[in-house]
Amino acid sequence: MGQAKQRGSREVRIKQAQERKLEGERITIEEAKKHLNLPEGSEFKGYVIHLPDTDEFLSVFEETEAMVNTAYAKIPDLAKVFQSIESAVEVAEEITKHRILICLLFESDKQYFIQPVWANFEE
Repeated sequence: MGQAKQRGSREVRIKQAQERKLEGERITIEEAKKHLNLPEGSEFKGYVIHLPDTDEFLSVFEETEAMVNTAYAKIPDLAKVFQSIESAVEVAEEITKHRILICLLFESDKQYFIQPVWANFEE
């Protein structure tokens, strides 16, 4: 069973993310590690932007006066990683055509794990 399915349906995970929006209660890195039951030695990599409807991650975001260039990837290894939630939110607010979750990204020896902490939508 996949890591995401162990945490509940997509709707349940989205609801959990909404409950931990940036304006609301913040979850610490250590709390997220406990919540996900991460293997020993799992490392926090940063914040990523996840599109739950397509199960993709933002991999490229380039903005100029003339255009905004975005690209998405299916695997978290190719995701654009932000070092602060504020910088991730700043970019997420520029992406208006998708439902977005900002997630904590952890890496273990065998796989990646994400924990939603912010959403640009309500259900």
